[in-house]
Amino acid sequence: MKVVKRFGVLFLFGAVILLLIPACESTYLGRWVAWNFSDIEDYKKFPYREVSNASPVFNFAVAAAPKVNTVSYQYKGKDYKKPIADFIDQTGTTAFIIIKNDTILFEGYGNGYTRSSINTSFSIAKSITSMLVGIAIDEGAINSTNDPITMYIPELLESDEQIKEVSLANLLMMQSGFYYRDHDLVWGDKPKNYYHPCLRSRTLKVKMDEPPGERWQYMGYNPILCGIILERVTGGSVSNYFENKIWSGLGMEFPASWSIDSEEGQMEKMESGVNGRAIDFAKLGRLMLLDGNWEGKQIISKAWVKECTSLEGSIKAWDGVHYKNFWWIYPANEKHPVSYAATGHLGQFIFVSPSEQTIIVRFGKDMGKVDSWIKIFRHMATQVAR
Repeated sequence: MKVVKRFGVLFLFGAVILLLIPACESTYLGRWVAWNFSDIEDYKKFPYREVSNASPVFNFAVAAAPKVNTVSYQYKGKDYKKPIADFIDQTGTTAFIIIKNDTILFEGYGNGYTRSSINTSFSIAKSITSMLVGIAIDEGAINSTNDPITMYIPELLESDEQIKEVSLANLLMMQSGFYYRDHDLVWGDKPKNYYHPCLRSRTLKVKMDEPPGERWQYMGYNPILCGIILERVTGGSVSNYFENKIWSGLGMEFPASWSIDSEEGQMEKMESGVNGRAIDFAKLGRLMLLDGNWEGKQIISKAWVKECTSLEGSIKAWDGVHYKNFWWIYPANEKHPVSYAATGHLGQFIFVSPSEQTIIVRFGKDMGKVDSWIKIFRHMATQVAR
């Protein structure tokens, strides 16, 4: 009987917790408990601002027949080759698009997704933030990447006087030197960057851990601070700036959205919150491929695009991968020319190979059983260039 009573108490306690969790999803702890690990449908959990598209729609040409039918790749060092449709389904891929010289060579969807399905881009948002910072510099709203961030956010000095040494360039290069607990436990900074309902107030409490410019440390505080700077220099929301300066000018087929921390906070999730369709994300790749020019209009200066995607001044994040201004750069090797990408958690990619005039977009539910998506993209770009 005691066992039954104890079970009943535990059941009742569990039921109460389950009932309380939804009511607590406006708090950081409630979100961390209820939502736990992030997934590609997180755009349904957060409030958002819509980013409107505008007519006319830009359409890529379409090859008469798919030019890519198989995919060669490695998993755990073993070679595989599969029909591309099977590859898409078996790797958790939701969208896969290959474009060369403005022509779609392959466009496919899997795992229940279609062309009109929304994809969460995760850290691709960081690269979009870089594009917006570049535009703000082009327009004179931001003086220079050499500016100390306290020029725009002076109250950071109340948290730590040493922040006066941190420049905008340090943020963009992930070399700010802020203290950062890089794990997913509840007291970690990583989940706080993602789930905290008041990102501004949370981020304005950052502390220094080491001098800026000395070490590369990937973290969410850097793009969030870039977002606060963009808000202040433009006088509006980052979503509105993104809509006016980029999204509405690229002939997007669909509107997008940018998740915000909460209805109370009203701050864009700068490190992860842009949501849209794969075909439209491909147009962001095209904008970069064309040095910031869209159908004769210079949307982002060529100088900024080159600054973000050239190896000169980049940081070697690890073997064969460099980082610069929230973009990933892949040096040339004996098989492939230099390329770059915007990448996101769970295997979201906008890959660009300038010399091969190729854009590859991949979105997915997870990374899939592949050793390296970038190796797949580089191989494909070289193959279709022949």
